[in-house]
Amino acid sequence: MFTRLKAKFTRIDEIVPGIYKLSVSNDKKFVFSQFLILDERPMLIHTGRAEWFDQIYELVSSVCDASKLRYIAFCHLEADECGSLNQWLEVAPQAEIIVSRLNKSNIDDFALRPSTVLKNNKALSLGKREIILLETPHFPHGWEGCIFYQPQEEILFCSDLAAHPGQFEEPVTEKDLTESIIKFQQKVGFMSEGKSFTRGIEAVEKLPIKYLATMHGSIIRGEYISDLLSKMKQTFGT
Repeated sequence: MFTRLKAKFTRIDEIVPGIYKLSVSNDKKFVFSQFLILDERPMLIHTGRAEWFDQIYELVSSVCDASKLRYIAFCHLEADECGSLNQWLEVAPQAEIIVSRLNKSNIDDFALRPSTVLKNNKALSLGKREIILLETPHFPHGWEGCIFYQPQEEILFCSDLAAHPGQFEEPVTEKDLTESIIKFQQKVGFMSEGKSFTRGIEAVEKLPIKYLATMHGSIIRGEYISDLLSKMKQTFGT
């Protein structure tokens, strides 16, 4: 029997009214973020790892009744994206799993109940807000990859895209982090590069984006987003 380790640091921040960033970290040098959208049908984007479930559950419960979650979504098959999925399904009996078309067979193999496919570029109503799924194979990585766009506040929940170290104490930034983000990818190399990256970035560039909600680091807000996307395409695309 192995011991699951809890995160040493957690925090919750309201990004815009009713949308929260839930952050966990072991050392504040690298952040793992989940996102909670409160509406008539609340949604959790990214579940976090199984070992963090109790902590993320407490963060969610600090602002809503976690048992009333209606949707659980994530971008690809990875521990930080969906490791605690079944724990969430147990505490939120009405929650549907929202996945891309290519991820359904993966998730249905181990999830407690079947997932629901949201088709490419289709909107899911949460009440006053919507979530749109964009199929992005191998972007940021994973052949089943997808990202989520919230058009009312123009937030892109972009998974590992624009990941960067640190920034635990700064949940949202308007700083230019382009150099840090590019250097981090060049060092770690966790994103697919080449044609898949170009296709993914070009799909993103068509969207009006006020908030680039990466899973790792600060949410990027404002004028530097378009320049960041352009320079990433030049550096990692074809």
